[in-house]
Amino acid sequence: GVYQIHYDVSDDADNAAEQVTRTVNVVDTTPPVISLNGDAVVVVECGTAYVDAGAIAVDACKGDLTASIVPVNPVNTGAVGTYTVTYTVVDGQGNAAVPVTRVVNVVDTAKPVLTLNGDNPMTVECGDSYVEPNATATDACFGDLTASIRVAGTVDTGVVGTYPVIYEVTDPQGNTAQATRTVAVVDTTKPVLTLLGKDPHVVLRGAVYVD
Repeated sequence: GVYQIHYDVSDDADNAAEQVTRTVNVVDTTPPVISLNGDAVVVVECGTAYVDAGAIAVDACKGDLTASIVPVNPVNTGAVGTYTVTYTVVDGQGNAAVPVTRVVNVVDTAKPVLTLNGDNPMTVECGDSYVEPNATATDACFGDLTASIRVAGTVDTGVVGTYPVIYEVTDPQGNTAQATRTVAVVDTTKPVLTLLGKDPHVVLRGAVYVD
């Protein structure tokens, strides 16, 4: 604002001098100063929540201007990349602070989640067909990766034994998940006996019986 200081004096004979006035203009040309809370570079795992630490702003004339900070936050934790959060503030006299930024790196270091369908271990009767139950794969960053699953391993249902079936999936960031199903081919079925010829079988007395 504008302030006036008045100066008066009188001599010993009470002669008053003409008053002199000084005008003092108090101005605000200093911008506020913004300071980050937390780190200037932040790493966030893709698919998780990002909670910004914010900033504080102090002005020489108006004091705390933190509530007036305008943040621009483009962070998308669903997409790998580097994002810049910008903080700006302007005081009541129109002085703008130097913008302050925070770099947020959204990364994907987590493996996809592989879930086997069906039983594990799995039992198949010898001689039956093995029907692959398959699996599902989801990734926190890239969503459904089921179509990218690779299956390795052969189950020979004609031979009793234990067979591993291996499932593997890799997300676009190179994170690989693997799971194994154990398939046991067992033989619990009795053989089937079938008589040849007639039953009952009639043989004349004294004749030769050919079984």
